[in-house]
Amino acid sequence: MKKYLKIAIPVSIVLVVSGIFFLKKSAKKDETPKQIETRKIEQINKLAIKERPFVTLSPRTDGREVTLSVDRVFNAIGAEYELEYQTDTLIQGVFGTLEFKGQDMPLKKDLLFGSCSKGKCRYDEGVTGGSLTMRFEGGDQPYTLKSDFNLQNMADKEGVFTSKDLRATLDVGASLPSSSFVLVVNTMGLPDEVKETVITGPYAFLSSSDQALKKATITFKSNQDLTGAKILFWGGKAWEELEVELGEGQISAPATALGTFVLVK
Repeated sequence: MKKYLKIAIPVSIVLVVSGIFFLKKSAKKDETPKQIETRKIEQINKLAIKERPFVTLSPRTDGREVTLSVDRVFNAIGAEYELEYQTDTLIQGVFGTLEFKGQDMPLKKDLLFGSCSKGKCRYDEGVTGGSLTMRFEGGDQPYTLKSDFNLQNMADKEGVFTSKDLRATLDVGASLPSSSFVLVVNTMGLPDEVKETVITGPYAFLSSSDQALKKATITFKSNQDLTGAKILFWGGKAWEELEVELGEGQISAPATALGTFVLVK
C-alpha cells in the first residue's frame, strides 16, 4: 500500500496569500476611470443691459397679485419665468412659460400670490418681496436674467419706498392714498436706448394705476463719483432728464409721477 505524504499548510499563510490576491484584484478595479457627473453653472445677468428686455411687475390694488410685463425682446422666442416670494412663514413660487413669437408687445401675464380652484382663491399673507428669474430661449444664445422686488404699502412705509438693494428710494410724501401698494423692481433692461452709461438701475416704482406725485423725491445712492451724473425718468413715452442735486454719496431729483428711473453718466 502506497503511503502519501501529507503536508500541512499553516492557515496564516493561506490568509496572507488570499489577502495579496484580493488587494491586487481591488487595485485593478480602482484603475477604472470614474465618471463624475458635472452640471453647468448657470450664468446670470451676463447679457449687456442694452440687449436685455424691459421687464416690470405692477401690483393689483389689494397687493395680492402682480402683472408681469415683458417688452423689447431682441433675441428670444420664449422664456421660462420663476417668481419667488416670501410670505409670513414660507418661500412660495409661481412658475410658467411665455411665447413671444406672434404676440403683441408688451406681453403681460397676471401672477397670483396664492392659488385658485373652482372659483375660490387662497391668498398668501404677508408678501413683502422676492425675486424674478427669467430664462430666455430661441435666440443666438440662451440667457438668464434675475432681479429683486419689494412690495410695499403706503401706510406701512409712510410714503418712502425702496429697492431691494437699497440703492434707490422714492419718497412720495402724502401723494398716494394710505391703502396704496407700490412695487419696486429692477427692470433688467431699458424701456428705450440711452446715450450715457448706466450706473444704477433702472428701477420701476409702480402701483395699480398711474399716479401723479406732489413734492416727491427720487434718490440714488452710489460709491462712484457722481459729478456729471443724470437721473432719467420714463413715464411711458420718452426719457425725461430730471433736475438733480448732489449730496454725499447720493444724488436726488424731484419726481412728478410713478414710473421707471435710472442713474446714468
